Amino acid sequence: MLSTKRSEAQSFLTPQEVSDLLRVSVYTVRRWIKEGTLPAYKVGRGWRIHESEMSAWLEHRQSSAPYETSP
Repeated sequence: MLSTKRSEAQSFLTPQEVSDLLRVSVYTVRRWIKEGTLPAYKVGRGWRIHESEMSAWLEHRQSSAPYETSP
């Protein structure tokens, strides 16, 4: 049996929650999961995304995304 303290409990998000946070379509989130770009775990019939992994994924995408500059 697993015993964890409340402070150590892991927080998982559904694809719908991620889409609401990022203001993108849930289909976009599911596509990222299918492509393997967004780390996710299959739980039963649904997917779960670890909150800390999503934050790291966002930071990585932000740092690797080219910025447009005005001429």
